[in-house]
Amino acid sequence: MFATLLLLASPLQVAAQPLHQFVEVSGEMEFSGRLCVRPIQPEDFVAAGKSPSEASSASEEAIALVMPWTREIVPETGEYILDLPEKETENTLCAKLMETGLFQYAEPDWYCFPVETTPNDPQFGQQWQHSKMKSEKAWDFGTGDGTFIACTVDTGVDLNHPDLQANLVSGYNSASNQSQANGGDVSDINGHGTMTLGCVGAIGNNGVGVVGMAWDIKLMPVRATNSSGGGAYLSDLTGGARWASDNGARSVSVSYGGVDSNSVGTTGTHLRGEGSLLCWSSGNGGNRINGYDHTNVIVVGATNQNDSVVSWSTYGDLIDVVAPGDGVRTTADGGGYANVSGTSFSAPIVNGVLAMMMLTAPNQSPDQIEQMMFDNCVDLGSSGEDDYAGHGRPNFFKCMVDADAAGGGSGNSDSIALTGTTNAQGGQNCHWSWAGAPGNSFYGFLYSLSNTGMTYNGHSFDVGNNYTLYRTGLNSAAGSGSLTATIPSHLSNLTVYLEVGAQDSAGLYDSNLLTLNIN
Repeated sequence: MFATLLLLASPLQVAAQPLHQFVEVSGEMEFSGRLCVRPIQPEDFVAAGKSPSEASSASEEAIALVMPWTREIVPETGEYILDLPEKETENTLCAKLMETGLFQYAEPDWYCFPVETTPNDPQFGQQWQHSKMKSEKAWDFGTGDGTFIACTVDTGVDLNHPDLQANLVSGYNSASNQSQANGGDVSDINGHGTMTLGCVGAIGNNGVGVVGMAWDIKLMPVRATNSSGGGAYLSDLTGGARWASDNGARSVSVSYGGVDSNSVGTTGTHLRGEGSLLCWSSGNGGNRINGYDHTNVIVVGATNQNDSVVSWSTYGDLIDVVAPGDGVRTTADGGGYANVSGTSFSAPIVNGVLAMMMLTAPNQSPDQIEQMMFDNCVDLGSSGEDDYAGHGRPNFFKCMVDADAAGGGSGNSDSIALTGTTNAQGGQNCHWSWAGAPGNSFYGFLYSLSNTGMTYNGHSFDVGNNYTLYRTGLNSAAGSGSLTATIPSHLSNLTVYLEVGAQDSAGLYDSNLLTLNIN
């Protein structure tokens, strides 16, 4: 059969994945006796100059070749999951398939294990990632609204965890192909999933435990394994990600090995087409991975408290960003908490950042959100994008500033009336008040020493890039508020620009710009 197909296919060859030997890594990516293959699509043959009839013929030949061993067809990505026939190995069959010229890629359906986690010393402190990424200032723009859904594809979740339970929505067991609503078990079979989901969205401001990056959003647990060891087929990880996107999750992260697989890239492209973003852990082997720079997958490495890429974070041209992953405090199975390490936790931290950005700027495309995050990364290591830190480590606050600017909201520019002191001396008490904000809305009182005229869409904070949030709180039921402050005695001959911003469920609003002259 192979010899015949080789003869038939050779005139129709288009660019495909080069042949190479697959090497399993014990405890990370192991051979499973299954393959994941993707025939070259008819439109790709046509784009390469073949006639529609030739393209159709080649596609039919590819499908006929693998159909005897097919256990699953994935129509969303054009992939086929195969059972390995007798007397073949993963490497021999992949090589034979690729030699036909009919397949874009043929690779093992790896049995992937969670990226290893290890407890860390308590001296690292609790949730140092928030201070490093400026989460507190980012949350001034919001913490979620209970409608946006983020997902981790992992080992399940502690359904009764006090820091997660109220934010959970119905999930899916991709290993059993069963939704939670139809009896699928998403309880944490290993413990790893509860840790990753807490990094995304552990409930904040509830007097309990820890805080996730996006602590008022909804969390969707997808369990990709029924093994207590946590191992999962790559196809169940990618299938879980697809299900999550198909069922409302806009940001998805996978904290497993397997990133160096073409199927991960194809899955990312599928999610991107549905308006969702996919993050994947780079791995903890400290090795270089080449040849898998997935355009539509955000691959995340790990940093420590010194903002350095840790030695065990896998690197290469596939790395897009890095995030805290060394001694991260998060939720643990059984209602507890733990300090854990691994790129497993870096990926869901980025997931949480993306979730908040997408929620804040709902009209921005996934590509735009991704680029916005890249543009607001702290450059680490070599200048510019590199193979160790990618674009760098996201500054959550700056990401939210730009997301807020791009979001526009449905609020009104200069709809809040700000009045009060406009001339003062050092040591003087000053008073400002405002009216016209939405009732019981969240407010921020801002000041800046520069008036650059920077305008945010629909809500102009004209104080420029370098504004500072002086005070935050809730407006009264009538939509008014006030503030009294004492000018530092040493200040003189200074102009300060003042503005009030407010936010409610309808959008963002701002005040007129007020100038304070300190004589």
